Amino acid sequence: MKDQEPQRNGSFADADLATECSEKLAALTANLAALGVEGLTAAILTDFGQAIAAFQALPTDENMLYTIGISTGKRNTALEAARTALRQVAQPIGRAYGDQSPEYRSLGIGELTRKSVPDTLQLLLTVPAIGAAFVQDPKAVDQGFSETRLTALAPLYAELFKWEGKMHTAETDRTTATRTRVLAYNALNTLCSSLCARGYDHFVEIDAAKAHLFVRNPASAGNGGAGGALPQT
Repeated sequence: MKDQEPQRNGSFADADLATECSEKLAALTANLAALGVEGLTAAILTDFGQAIAAFQALPTDENMLYTIGISTGKRNTALEAARTALRQVAQPIGRAYGDQSPEYRSLGIGELTRKSVPDTLQLLLTVPAIGAAFVQDPKAVDQGFSETRLTALAPLYAELFKWEGKMHTAETDRTTATRTRVLAYNALNTLCSSLCARGYDHFVEIDAAKAHLFVRNPASAGNGGAGGALPQT
């Protein structure tokens, strides 16, 4: 059974969460002397600041999509180059024997544009061995067939294989990065709420203005321990 992907425990955009946390860190730091009785320390605030910075440093989905796009573009270019080279192998044989002949069909090329990348990679491996039978074939040679057309396939296989792998790696990295960012978001959101609760609870009965500094934005709702709204008077 596939594990469920984690969900964000707030509705902030990522950048907005970092901004709000930075604002709360500044308020907590300014009131550290008073909040010492609530167990707040400079070390705790340092860790909070480091958590904010670490969250901001995580790659965004836009970063990951860019990497996927680059790899996909390179893969597509390599795929088209491979298709072109396979056609250049098949065309002289098709001209010599006809594209419905056993000779032409032996290559297994068919409609290249409908073949998947794995199928195309397979052709790049098998066609050189099959095509070798036509290197000395007078009819094929007369139509322009040569061993050069076969040897051109090996580097194209390497290039297509490389970029197909990079594209899939980039897609996997995106999935991993998304999960990591959501978990970091949840941890930071919860930490911010926990620290704000100390400030709010300390000041709510003695200084409403200062207590208000530690009220979380409504977008933080559902994070388990957010400072609530100020009581109605």
